[in-house]
Amino acid sequence: MDYQYLQYEKEDSIAVVTLNRPQNFNALNLPLMAEIGDAFTRMEKEEDINAVVLTGGERAFCAGFDMETVMHEDKAAIIKACQDSFIRILRFPMPVIAAVTGPALAAGFDLMVMADFRVFSDNVRVGQPEIVWALTPLSDPLWKIIGLGRAKEVTMTGRIYGAQEAKEMGLANYVFPRATYLEEAKKIARDIARFDRAALQANKEQTNRVPGMEVEAAIRTQIWTFRNFVGSEDMTRRMTQFLESNKQK
Repeated sequence: MDYQYLQYEKEDSIAVVTLNRPQNFNALNLPLMAEIGDAFTRMEKEEDINAVVLTGGERAFCAGFDMETVMHEDKAAIIKACQDSFIRILRFPMPVIAAVTGPALAAGFDLMVMADFRVFSDNVRVGQPEIVWALTPLSDPLWKIIGLGRAKEVTMTGRIYGAQEAKEMGLANYVFPRATYLEEAKKIARDIARFDRAALQANKEQTNRVPGMEVEAAIRTQIWTFRNFVGSEDMTRRMTQFLESNKQK
């Protein structure tokens, strides 16, 4: 894939997508959002990609919208590009890990939250300061990650948070030094990518669906998914290997 504002690399069974507007702290403009949507659409067709790392390079993850250009663009085009790029990440069939350094603010914060989980460097600054500028931020799926009370705090105060506080509230799954955070995120992605592709996809689909369900419907959905994999060829092979390895200990 050849893009102006993205870098794309495939490393065995993982892909690394890097936002590439470093002079603007990877702020989102119309072309960048279109490229994000296109990249995730194309990756859906790559059957050897089992996990994706979304990152922003050395300086920043994403400082939000590039307001100097966005304010002068067609509003409908901006909204559509933003919605399409966010939902493409959220609904991507394989796990997506956001590897975050520097600022991830406003729309950049929302972009990060679309990933399945987050690996932070120890120098991050994250938050939703939209309320300060008379704008409204996204509270979903944020509240499903950190809880409704904490999500209201984030969206209503406009505070900026550091890495450790973000981890304590459940926004960051891991925090690593700035020098190693990206490699650590790749290691996690490679570990995940070893698993059965169909099971990864089914697990992500159900974890996106069940939070909005009534509890009994959610249980039935998850047990039905489990039923579909019990006794499968790959499940049998992996379980046999696991049981044999335990016998040898």
